Amino acid sequence: MHFKHVAIVGVGLIGGSFALALRRAGLCDRITGWDREDVLEQAKARGVIDDVEVAFETGPTASVSEADLVYLAAPVGAIVSFLRAKANAFKPGAIVTDAGSTKRQVCRTAREALASDVSFIGGHPIAGSEKAGVEFADADLFHGAAYALVAGDHANQDAVTSLTKIIRRIGATPIELTADGHDWIAARTSHSPQLVSTALALAVSRANGADALSLTGGGFAEMTRLAESRWSVWEDICRTNADEISAALDEVITQMEALRVAVSSGDFSSAGDMFNAAAESARLFRESKREGV
Repeated sequence: MHFKHVAIVGVGLIGGSFALALRRAGLCDRITGWDREDVLEQAKARGVIDDVEVAFETGPTASVSEADLVYLAAPVGAIVSFLRAKANAFKPGAIVTDAGSTKRQVCRTAREALASDVSFIGGHPIAGSEKAGVEFADADLFHGAAYALVAGDHANQDAVTSLTKIIRRIGATPIELTADGHDWIAARTSHSPQLVSTALALAVSRANGADALSLTGGGFAEMTRLAESRWSVWEDICRTNADEISAALDEVITQMEALRVAVSSGDFSSAGDMFNAAAESARLFRESKREGV
């Protein structure tokens, strides 16, 4: 599972952190990057990458990359476009993986576009920040985080085993899922929380928010932290997981409506039951995370 050459496509928070984690763990000899020129210059200055990956350029410098492992860390739409445009730029035997937040379209595109001698394994680290950019890259970003792996029929078992070991070595917990299963879970545990946070921030700001903000505390700040996330990232997530996100929001709305009815009708016994059930669910969730389940 030691690689001579790793290429990072998208050297931002996730891609940069993956590169730093690999380097610290001694899992590769050389790391190259492909991104905007200014990003690559900053990444080289910070020691995130060793050099630019010229194989993925267009024009006379385009070629087949010598990278043994290619890590695609970009918005989902950019990953899909890259796989289609650069399908012939991976050498036979290479492992290609991604860090996209949805998996069905990415894995389908990889299956359709890549040669049979290139192993593609979908990936999604459940780690990140509302901040973005290689300047926030951190070798510890994945420590203690769940890391979804989607190994379809476009990956041999040796490649899956190697990537699984790498994920463990950088401190994350690999969890193998199907693309459908991943997108169902992510809609409920990642995507809908983002949209609920966005809706809450909008609701307060548009209801005389200046006065309301004078009484906000840590709870409100925590609930709306995700609202700072960039639409440039979330647009692709919403486009590629719209059906599951819609279903997940319907489930949240159903619970919100039940709470609204209970409170407005004075049925505080029912409201209390919902609070208690939610508190128990949250307690079990925290315990499972502490135990690494």
